[in-house]
Amino acid sequence: MGLHKLQKKLEKIFSHPIPASLDWKGVENLLEHIGFSVEHTKKNHVKVIDSEGKEVVLIVHDHELNNKEEIVKLKHFLQEHGIDEKTTL
Repeated sequence: MGLHKLQKKLEKIFSHPIPASLDWKGVENLLEHIGFSVEHTKKNHVKVIDSEGKEVVLIVHDHELNNKEEIVKLKHFLQEHGIDEKTTL
């Protein structure tokens, strides 16, 4: 995935109103590009882990992050790491 698409995906995570769903593969590519590791755990659960071991668990259905609460959890996790919609990749 090119940097332009990754940047657009990041902007979409922080967009208002909160999107109803996000393509998970694009989000996963973005997270790995930023430096997080992604682990698929039990069915529909994915751990996003930073370099210090802090993690957030997200529920992914049908290859989409399609729950606004899950998108907000991801958004807050990114903000805790100094990442927002203005972050340049």
